[in-house]
Amino acid sequence: MRGRWWYLAILLALVALLCALMPRLLRSQSVQSVTAAPLESAEPEAEEDPLEAFRLEREQLRAMQTAQLNDIIHGEDTDADTRALAQRTLLSLMDWTEQETTIEGVLRARGYADCVVTVHEDTANVLVRAEALTRQESAVILELVLRQTDVQSGNVKIIPIN
Repeated sequence: MRGRWWYLAILLALVALLCALMPRLLRSQSVQSVTAAPLESAEPEAEEDPLEAFRLEREQLRAMQTAQLNDIIHGEDTDADTRALAQRTLLSLMDWTEQETTIEGVLRARGYADCVVTVHEDTANVLVRAEALTRQESAVILELVLRQTDVQSGNVKIIPIN
């Protein structure tokens, strides 16, 4: 029993760490791609779209988190408290995914053809394909995120990506 509790605590800490570091990793990758000298190779590589890469990373991370939580929930040796915590965490992931999908859909309907949103317990990140955003555009996006989530306005990051 105690071993499962520690496993879940470590898992949740890793999930929180990954969620907190995701925007920094994305930012550092874009800075590195601008400042690093290109590597010479025999075959030219297609430049990776940052929004598509971020979307793929988000989906892979959520799939991994969901699988791990389901393993805990359905594990024969999982005690009741750990199972309940894993179920609550899974419900939170599902809620965040729904919020992300809703925000992305509304933004597409408002003319932002490509965007990626991540929502967590107390943060939200909105990556929008745009050269720049006006204050009015940022305010509209912020208002949408605040209506759809419980995140405070100071914890919402809106990032234009071209």
